[in-house]
Amino acid sequence: MTNPELKVADAIREVTVAMQKAIADGYRSRMIDADDLVEVLLAIADRLDPPVAESVAPEFACPECGERHIDHLVWETDDLIRCSACGITFDPAAR
Repeated sequence: MTNPELKVADAIREVTVAMQKAIADGYRSRMIDADDLVEVLLAIADRLDPPVAESVAPEFACPECGERHIDHLVWETDDLIRCSACGITFDPAAR
């Protein structure tokens, strides 16, 4: 198998093992419906291409702690940003 094919096969195996464990532990039923199939397919897709956290460009990171995750940088009034990681409020335009 080529490398991409091996990656797909490994992702399918990993998700299959996780589903089998969930069934054995009583968290999932052996009955499958369309929602279960979608969940399994999305789990395989996430193994192949994990979701990436949204980050701001480095120049817009918190000047105090360097936080770049968009969910931790909260827009306040007057175009100021508050960093929920360290608590500082800063003006990104002042850089």
